[in-house]
Amino acid sequence: MDRRELLRVLGSITAGSILSRLAPNQLYALGLETHRRIAQHTPLRIFDPHQHETVATAAELIIPETDTPGARAAAVSDFIDLIVAEWYTEEERARFLDGLANLDQRSRAALGRLFVATPVSNQGKILSDLEAELSTFRASGGKPEERFFHQLKYLTLYGYYTSKIGLEQELHWTAVPGRYDPCLATGVGRRESH
Repeated sequence: MDRRELLRVLGSITAGSILSRLAPNQLYALGLETHRRIAQHTPLRIFDPHQHETVATAAELIIPETDTPGARAAAVSDFIDLIVAEWYTEEERARFLDGLANLDQRSRAALGRLFVATPVSNQGKILSDLEAELSTFRASGGKPEERFFHQLKYLTLYGYYTSKIGLEQELHWTAVPGRYDPCLATGVGRRESH
């Protein structure tokens, strides 16, 4: 995937927040800057440790580790914490935090445990149920960006695909394709000796 394709994908996913008003190149730059700040060990801004782990667990279910690292390795939960703290309105922030609490409510109702303490299969079922509810909501004319699960998926994708892991290991994107090797014999411009 080249940079233009990446920017097109970022721009095509509606965030429903002020992020949706940014041009794709601005979204990309914001993502890179957010990851740079995270690398400097920015403390949690909005989430408490439990909420942070809940986001990390849910994001890893959305983008799991396969032959490439998943959302947890890409520090997506830290990314989401910073974006929600600095770019979401109070209403959007409250919706997101209520959605996190709802993951625990659903998990307690099903198994009597917090979301992060339930088996992965049950965690996946909870997220699948949220996806089905989002699809029904969308089909009835609702705005998906007003739903927690849409926000979570968007931020997970955004955080992952602007991370070093997402860009380099998943998308195989390089800022400068190839390498400069001035001594490489190409045959171009070579004089023939007679």
